Amino acid sequence: MARFVAPDQVASIHVILNDIDEAGLAAKIEPILQYYGPLRPKVRILKGEEVLLGEGHTARRPLKDRILIEDRYRLPLIRKGGWRGNNGYRMQQVLKLGAARVAEAESIVILDTKNLFLRSFEEGEFFSPQGPARIQFMPVQSDYHRNWLLQSLEALGVEHPLTDDLRTTTFSTPFPVRRTLVLSLLDEINTRYGSVQALFASKRRPSEFMLMNAFCLMSRDGYAPWFEPADPAHIGMWPTYSTDELAKLVARLQDDRSLTLGLHNRAVANLPEDLRGQVYAALETRGICDRQVTEEVLQQTSALSS
Repeated sequence: MARFVAPDQVASIHVILNDIDEAGLAAKIEPILQYYGPLRPKVRILKGEEVLLGEGHTARRPLKDRILIEDRYRLPLIRKGGWRGNNGYRMQQVLKLGAARVAEAESIVILDTKNLFLRSFEEGEFFSPQGPARIQFMPVQSDYHRNWLLQSLEALGVEHPLTDDLRTTTFSTPFPVRRTLVLSLLDEINTRYGSVQALFASKRRPSEFMLMNAFCLMSRDGYAPWFEPADPAHIGMWPTYSTDELAKLVARLQDDRSLTLGLHNRAVANLPEDLRGQVYAALETRGICDRQVTEEVLQQTSALSS
């Protein structure tokens, strides 16, 4: 971001902690902040409670929720590694939604730590001049996509037929979205469940991005006020991909139109040596990091998978 994002393109950058040991994680992140360079004054590290438990962030907090969600870290047999002892995978979805509460601009881009910018960009690549977020749309084909959407529609009480021609937004980061949409979604969730963390701690299995889609589908205006289709500019490497699929994605690193790379640590572990070498070389060519450092970092990242 320091290399490719100009300070005048950004209102604020929020790094949100999702760990049972927030203080320990914050201490590890603090030394990294200097590398944001000219963006450093825009960056804030936030605890989960700052986006989930602030004034007006919940409609109700039953004792059960406070014990099993907010104080789960006190329960040795069921605590996990995420925020306040909750499941980290579920909580990162909650925190992405909650982040809209602290954003300082209407236009938000949600990022994971695995997302790397590959070049500079214009605002119009993420948002149209009229306001809607520009994002890739896709048909509902995979079982997990269909299940996330069905669960999200059900969670919001939306009756909508999943026809063959239905296309939703993608469900990976970077994910551009208007703040107003997410805040309206959070208000709807609070009315129904008391808080967004209560919804995700229940037996329901929506996803953060399909909840946004479900919210659009419950409106007569549909997607038009919030999203418009865009050509794919983001590369995402996932551990479920075959070597052939990964090879095609690595080849896209040579395309100047590619804007970001999402590099899952388990996908790095799955890359054959020749493809890893191409990734190292491409990141060096793009001016992100010299090959030696890239190789050392990604090898350590890959080791996290074992």
